[in-house]
Amino acid sequence: MAVRSSDQPDASVTVASGDVIRPPGAGGKRTRRGRQRVVRLGTQLLVTVVILGLWQLLSGRVIATFLISNPVDVVRTLIDVLQTQTMWSDISVTTQELVIGYAAGVVFGALVGWALGISEFIGSVCEPLINAVNGIPKIALAPVFLLWFGLGIWSKVAQAGMVVFFVMFYNVYMGMRNVPEPLVNVVRVAGGSRLYIIRKVVFPSLATSIFAGLKAGVPFAMIGVIVGEFVAADQGVGYYVLEATQQYNPAGLFAGIAIMVVMVLIGLSVVNIFQRRVLKWQQI
Repeated sequence: MAVRSSDQPDASVTVASGDVIRPPGAGGKRTRRGRQRVVRLGTQLLVTVVILGLWQLLSGRVIATFLISNPVDVVRTLIDVLQTQTMWSDISVTTQELVIGYAAGVVFGALVGWALGISEFIGSVCEPLINAVNGIPKIALAPVFLLWFGLGIWSKVAQAGMVVFFVMFYNVYMGMRNVPEPLVNVVRVAGGSRLYIIRKVVFPSLATSIFAGLKAGVPFAMIGVIVGEFVAADQGVGYYVLEATQQYNPAGLFAGIAIMVVMVLIGLSVVNIFQRRVLKWQQI
């Protein structure tokens, strides 16, 4: 039971049923966020409809249909190919390559970024070398991975993992450079253990950089996978798109691109859900 010293309501604390204490205005913030989310989704839907409408209008009138097809034909082709076992097999293969390559790139990129960020000397020695390797066009390395790992999924996994590695490395490495060292020293002097410093100081400082790398890594992983499938593959969404291009089938080409976009959006949604759960303290 809450006891007040006067008959006036206390605006600093809100006590709900079950003795749950919530900060003032928490309900209003959630309401505003909900409204903003609805407005954002509505605007995105409107923009998408406008783009598709312009595409349908311009196709065959301003731009030849065999160059850009049109949304109606793309949807028809998409429905047709999704009813075949071959396409679902292609989606399964590309998903495996995407997930494994993304996970490998994230783990190794974060570990190397962390290790080089801890030591300023080692970082200054290794960073130029990593920059030099990153300067190599990624598509030029696809034949190398094909030679090393063969025609199967592992050459595409390596291609995707390499691209994601650099994205994650730079985000974590620069995040480590921006960790507030005075705060670390204060916590250490106050008796904080190394694990406590990592949990309470380093990770909160790195959180934004880490999740920026996780989000950016999803489309980059898809790029790596598709590049690998373009170079040499006998299945996968990238292989389907390449075949559609060679057969002058623009509807099939855009249907394959639509599948890629959906896969990337699903991956980004998973990262966003993970971010909201891990960084729930930032939303209070």
